[in-house]
Amino acid sequence: MFNEELEMTLECAVKVRKHLVRILEGRQDSRLEMQLQYVNGLIMEANSMQDEVLAA
Repeated sequence: MFNEELEMTLECAVKVRKHLVRILEGRQDSRLEMQLQYVNGLIMEANSMQDEVLAA
């Protein structure tokens, strides 16, 4: 169950990242860039958690 929730969270975060990247194309918006960095951090954390679950 936890792994399924983790996968769903990861999928959503990737969609948000794609959307932010699309918005930022050709623009300079430091607030959105900070949000993109935050989402990237969430994705990395979720990947690490998923690796731990799969290794267990």
